Amino acid sequence: MAFTKRSSIISRPGLTQPAQAKSDSTPVPGVRPSPLDGRPTTSSGTASLDNLLAGHSGIPLGTSLLIGEHGTTDFAGMLLRYYVAEGLVQGHQIHVLGLHEGWRAELPGLSPDPQSSHKSEGSPRDKMKIAWRYEGLGSAGAARDREAQRAQGTLNAGAAAPFCHSFDLTKRLSPGDVKGQVGFHQSMAMSGPGAQQTSVFKLFIRDLSMKLANSPPASVHRVMVPNLLSPTMYSSSSSHPQEVLQFLHAMRALLRRYPRTLTVIITIPLSLYPRTAGLTRWIELLSDGVLEFIPLQSTAIHKPPPSSKGEGKDDETIQGLIKVHSLPIFHEKGGGSHSALDDQSFSLSRSRGLIIKPFYLPPADDDGEEPKPGGGGKPNSPTASVKMASLSPPGRPPLRISRVAGRYLLFDIDDVMFIRRNHNICSVFVGTIPQNPQQNVFMGLPLELMPEEAQVLVEKKVAYVADDATFHPARLAALSESSRRAHLQSLKNQGKRMQMAMIESNSRNISRSQGKSKKKKQPKEPKVPSATAHDGDDKVDDEEIRLFDSPTTSHSSANKPADGAEGFVLTPTTSSFLLPSPPDPKLDPSVPVDVPVSYPLFAHLHDRGYYAMPGLRFGCDYNVYPGDPLRFHSHFSAVHFGWDEEISVMDLVGGGRLATTVKKGYLFGGAVADGAGDEKARDGGNRQPEPGGGPIAPPVRTFCLEWAGM
Repeated sequence: MAFTKRSSIISRPGLTQPAQAKSDSTPVPGVRPSPLDGRPTTSSGTASLDNLLAGHSGIPLGTSLLIGEHGTTDFAGMLLRYYVAEGLVQGHQIHVLGLHEGWRAELPGLSPDPQSSHKSEGSPRDKMKIAWRYEGLGSAGAARDREAQRAQGTLNAGAAAPFCHSFDLTKRLSPGDVKGQVGFHQSMAMSGPGAQQTSVFKLFIRDLSMKLANSPPASVHRVMVPNLLSPTMYSSSSSHPQEVLQFLHAMRALLRRYPRTLTVIITIPLSLYPRTAGLTRWIELLSDGVLEFIPLQSTAIHKPPPSSKGEGKDDETIQGLIKVHSLPIFHEKGGGSHSALDDQSFSLSRSRGLIIKPFYLPPADDDGEEPKPGGGGKPNSPTASVKMASLSPPGRPPLRISRVAGRYLLFDIDDVMFIRRNHNICSVFVGTIPQNPQQNVFMGLPLELMPEEAQVLVEKKVAYVADDATFHPARLAALSESSRRAHLQSLKNQGKRMQMAMIESNSRNISRSQGKSKKKKQPKEPKVPSATAHDGDDKVDDEEIRLFDSPTTSHSSANKPADGAEGFVLTPTTSSFLLPSPPDPKLDPSVPVDVPVSYPLFAHLHDRGYYAMPGLRFGCDYNVYPGDPLRFHSHFSAVHFGWDEEISVMDLVGGGRLATTVKKGYLFGGAVADGAGDEKARDGGNRQPEPGGGPIAPPVRTFCLEWAGM
C-alpha cells in the first residue's frame, strides 16, 4: 500500500498543469453569483433596486431592463447615472447611446463613508460569543488544510471589494476613482447633402458587436440607452417601428450571445409613448424586465408615519410609485419572492441615492376624535379611524337631490364634499369638462348618486329628493319679472368682467413677448369695452333679455356694431337662481326613491361605517371599502341574495375565486325574513325607524367567503 502526503497533488509524469488555471478562479470586479441559481450578477448602482430584481440581488448578466417614466421628471435618468458610475468604479466598459461626453461630468461621486450592500467582516467583538472556543483550532490543522485556506483567501479578497458603492449627489466622480472606460455614440444622424443616411441603431449595434468580440472574456460591458424614441434625442427616422424593433432584436441577440459579459438598461418616456400603444408593448416584450415610474406631487400625505425612523427628513418623503410588470426570472420556481410584485415607492436621497421600498399610506389622524361613551364598537365595524356617519349639523339646510330621468344628481360641490366627509358617500362624477367635452377620463359635476345612497340620506333627514321635471316649469311660471331681469343683468355683468379679464391677460402676454424681442415697436393697446355702459341702467328692453344673443350683435334697428362690446355670453350650469335661499322642502316637496332589492345590504354596510361603490367592475353589487377609496383598498365584493333564495355553488365558487384574485373577500347576505325570530333580534332587529324618514332597512345577515390556496 502506497501512502502520499495529503497536501501534494497527484499527477502523471510529463503532464504539467497549465498556469492559467490559477487565474480562472479570480473573481471579476463588480460581479458575484446570484443567491438563487448562481448566475453572475452585477450591481445597478442602487442597492434597493438590486434587492427588487427577483431575488438575484443584482442585474443578472445577459439581461435587459426597461424603465418607463411618466411626466417631465428625470428619476430614471438619475438611476442611469448611478448605473454608469458603478460600472466606471468597478472597471467595466460603458456604452452610451444618445448623450454627449459632457454628460460624464454629471455622474455622482463616491460617498466618503461608502455603504455597500455587502458589509465587510466585522470586528472581533461582533463575532459570536461561542467563537472564541474554536479560534485556536485553525493553527493545528494548518498544514493539512493549506489548499482550503488559499481558496478561502480568494473568496475573502472578492468579498472585500464592495459590490454596490454608495454615491453622493452633491459630489462629482473623481478621475482617480474611475477604472473603466465609457464611450458615447451619437443618436442624431449627421449626414451631408447627397450622402446616404445610415441608421444610428445599426451603427451602434455594429460598434458594440466589435468591442464585445475583441474584449477579454472576463470583461463586463454595460449598455445605456436613455429616453428611447424621444424626439429631442433621436431623429424622426429612428422612431419608425421597423428601426426600433430591429434594434431591440439585435440587442437581445447580443445579450444571449454574451450571457456573462453584457447588461442593458433602456428608458422610455411614457408620456409620449404610453403603455397602451402597440410599439411600447412590443418594446416591453423584447425586454427581460419592465419597471414603470409614476412621480407624485410632494404633499403631506406622502410623508412617512410617525413610527418610521426617518421622521422629519425630506429624504424619506415618497416622490413616486414603481409598478413592477416583469422581472428577469431564471429558474423553475419563479425567481424571487412574490412581495417584489407589490406596489413599490421611491424617494431620492442625497447620500443614499434612489431608495425603493414598499408603498404604504399613513394611518388616519384620530387625534380630533373623542371616544364614544359606553365602550367599544361593534365587532364587524371597520378600523377605528373611520368615522361613523352623523346627522347633518344644526343650521345646515338639507341637501337638494335632483331626480332627472330616473337618475339622482347633485350639482353643488359643497354638497358633494359634505356627504363624502360626513356620510361615507363618494359616488361617481358624470359631467364633462367644459374646456374638453369630448373626453371621458376626467369627469366633473354633477355627481350621480346610487338610489341606495339617496335613500340613506333621506332616511337620515340630511337631504330630500326633488323631481326637476315638475319643479322647473312650475318655478319658472311663478318667477317674477323683476327677479328675471335681475338674473339676466347679473349674467351680463359677469360676462363683461370675464371679457375684461381676458383682454388684460392677453395684453400682459403681448407685452411680455414683445419685451423679449429686439424690436422697439410698442404694442397696440387693445380696445377695452366700457364696463359701466349698462351698469347703471335699471330698465332693460324686452329684446335685451334674450339669453342666446350674439355678443357682437347690436340691438338697434340698423343692426350696426355698438361702440362697446357686451361681454361674453354665459350659460348657467345650474338653476340655483330658481331655488329659494335656503332651500325649503315645503316649496319643493320630496319624492320617493326607487331603491333596488339590494338596498338592505347597502344600508347594513353603510350603518357600520363602510364606503360602498358600484361593483360592476368586479362582478358584484357593491365594492366595499373600510375608509375613503382614495386612501384604502376595498376589502369586500358584496352581493345581495334573498332570504329564501337558493344560492348556486357556481356563484359561490366563481365569486369567491374572483374576489380572492383581486385581494378581496366575497361578502354575500340579505335581509332577515319576518319569521326569523331569534336571528332577527341577534342581527339588529331592535333598530327603530327615524321619525320623518323613509323606510328603514330590515336586519341583515352577512357571510364572507375567501378562497384559500391561491
